[in-house]
Amino acid sequence: AVLYIADLETGQLIKKIDTGEGSVNDPSGGGRPNGLSEPAAVDADGDSIVDYVYAGDLFGNLWKFDLTASSASSWSVAYSQPLFTACAGTACNSSNYQAITSRPQVGRHPTSGFMVYFGTGKYIETSDNSTTGQTDQTFYAIWDENLSTLSSFGRSSLLEQKITHEVSQFGFDLRATSENVVSWSTHKGWYIDLYNQEGGASNNYGERQVSNSVLRNDRIIFTTLIPDDDPCGFGGTGWLMELDAYSGAQLPYSPFDLDGDGDFDSDDYINVGDIDGDGNDDYMPASGKKSTVGIIPTPGIVTSADGETEYKYESGSTGTIEITVENPGGGSYGRKSWRYLEN
Repeated sequence: AVLYIADLETGQLIKKIDTGEGSVNDPSGGGRPNGLSEPAAVDADGDSIVDYVYAGDLFGNLWKFDLTASSASSWSVAYSQPLFTACAGTACNSSNYQAITSRPQVGRHPTSGFMVYFGTGKYIETSDNSTTGQTDQTFYAIWDENLSTLSSFGRSSLLEQKITHEVSQFGFDLRATSENVVSWSTHKGWYIDLYNQEGGASNNYGERQVSNSVLRNDRIIFTTLIPDDDPCGFGGTGWLMELDAYSGAQLPYSPFDLDGDGDFDSDDYINVGDIDGDGNDDYMPASGKKSTVGIIPTPGIVTSADGETEYKYESGSTGTIEITVENPGGGSYGRKSWRYLEN
């Protein structure tokens, strides 16, 4: 897994940063080659110069590259080791590592450093096109404290969120997720495994996250992919997921206009049954909406002129585009002011 930095105008190689993780490090023991995902560049101090680059690899390693030195000869792998290694379990072994093939998203942590968001899974080999026998895949948010040294940590240091319910309501298949509270004094981030755990279920149906996520208005937005074993099908399907960026919990409001009335209110909440044992059904915002148009990539996002509504355009593998009407949340987008400059 190697990061290349080249001169944009001439193509001349400025720096090749080798992680040192190659075929001999294949966690499966099969000697397979490694490779780096699409990188995410970060300008930490606002001077329009890249300071750090984050990228994952096929062996589940999340890397941080340090480009803060004035001389390219000093650019290197930060901490001289991965920032984090993704595994489907508390301990990594030869069969549970999770490949990273999409570009991470990076945002500010609420106290210091950065939050790095990425999903796991791949859809590039023949063996990937199956709903059975697949490793559980996960979406992660990792806290990079941006310190001079790194204390390694794994999943046990992260807050776990879960997909708790899947229901068919409002004409859609919908998901509810947990709302566990993060504590930055103890947690180094959060994660959510990509399968429904309702009633102790454990079948992941081959679900994975292979498209670039979107960090927007305190939400992390991503799509998942579930392959289809039918060779005559459209490849599969997937989910559009929207979670709180800082904790991974369900949003405190409905992100979807599920009843089609143009409002985002409790009428858009989904019925998850009596979960608190009081004899009454309970309702909560949906965190996921299943595609009706097959496999979907990162959605295109358009905000209405008044900023009150957001539209996600999802082009599916069936050749159809699905439009999801959404609540843009508490923030707003677009130009807020202008000034006239005389020549």
